[in-house]
This record gives sequence, C-alpha cells and structure tokens, in this order.
Amino acid sequence: MLDCIAMNSQSPALHAVRQHYLFAGLSERDFDGLAAQMTLSPIDKGEVLFLRGDTAESFFYVIEGQIELGLTTPTGEKKVIEVFGPNRTFAEAITFMRRKMYPANAQALVDSKLVRVPNQAYVEILYGNPDACMRLLGDVCQHLHARVVELERSTIHSARSRLASYLLDRVPKGEISPVTVELDLPRHVLASRLSIKPETLSRCLRQLQDSGILVIEDRNITVPDPERLREQIQI
Repeated sequence: MLDCIAMNSQSPALHAVRQHYLFAGLSERDFDGLAAQMTLSPIDKGEVLFLRGDTAESFFYVIEGQIELGLTTPTGEKKVIEVFGPNRTFAEAITFMRRKMYPANAQALVDSKLVRVPNQAYVEILYGNPDACMRLLGDVCQHLHARVVELERSTIHSARSRLASYLLDRVPKGEISPVTVELDLPRHVLASRLSIKPETLSRCLRQLQDSGILVIEDRNITVPDPERLREQIQI
C-alpha cells in the first residue's frame, strides 16, 4: 500500500495540478473542494502502483519521476504501452467507464511522486458544472487526436521512422539548428514503447549515427540538422 499524504493548499504540486487541462476548467470553489480530497503518494523505483484488474478508485498526476504502463503477455513478455513523466495524468479514462478496473499494470521506473485524485469526487464535480464538461470534452478530443497520430506511427511507419518521430517530438517545432535530446527512458523500455525489438532500436541508432544524422553520447543524442532527421519519417 502506498503512503498517502494530505496536500497543503499552498503546495507547489497543487498549483501544478491546477494548470492541467483536466482541472483548468473548474471553478476555484470546485477545485478547492476536490483538492481537499487529493493526496500525495511517493512511490519507489520498481514499486507497483496497481495491476491490471485492480479496482480503480483514483487516477494520478505525475509530479516527478516516470511511471510505466504496460501489459504482460501469456508468454511472459512485457509490452510497454506508455511512460508518463512530470505534468501528465494517467488512468483518468476509467473515471468515465462503467467498469472501474485498471486495464494495465503501472510501475515506477524511478523514484516518483504522484498526486492521487479520487474518481468519484471528480465525477460529482463535473455533474454540477456543464461548462467545465464542455471544456474538458474539447481538450480530450485534442489529446485523442494526438494518440491516433501516435498509434499510426507505431503500426504503419518503419522502425527508423518511429524512432525519428520520437526524437523529433523532443525537438522544438520548426528548429533548424543543432539540438541535443536526452533519452529519458532505458533503451529496452523505449524499444517496447516504439513496438520494436531492442536490437532493432540499436541498429536504427547505429545507422543514423553512421549516416551523420545523429551524434550519440550515452543518453545524449545530438541532431546536427533536424531537417535531415525529418526526412527519415516514413522511410
């Protein structure tokens, strides 16, 4: 069982939560009422937050750290669905489902701090605030579109294209000058995230480095010419 710590109303963590699209449309009164029921949950590296099939009573906002959402196949192989870092939420979709069960496993990749948001309290606030519901619906549609694009990349595009897209997502839009990107995930996790094998990821990185498209130094990857990397998409 994770430790749950009551949150101070002046906490910087609570201010960060307030800016997230799931809460930005709430009135001050509604948010304050919800915040009084939120708790701060530290979680150690390797610790399991929940397992597939567990009853879902809360969703989570990441203050710091990384949480891996994944599934284990009948053969024991692990598939990483997503990795959530700071300022992101996860498991919120279950709040609006009839069946309140987590559909995947969640585990901390590093020491992390989460804000736990009770599902029932959140839903009750939305029932009484149509304006917040409409704002939330618009934001959810935007995020859904982004996930559809991401799904397309992971199923249609080549391994090299998926890797290029992942790296370009971390390059400022329209940037043409050299940029250094830090790989924030272990390579085996990144490979699973991109739906490719670790050896395929290593081969793609090596090929891009041999072509001068990337310069790799441990976790730091320099992109000398972002336009050349963009040309790798759909190859």
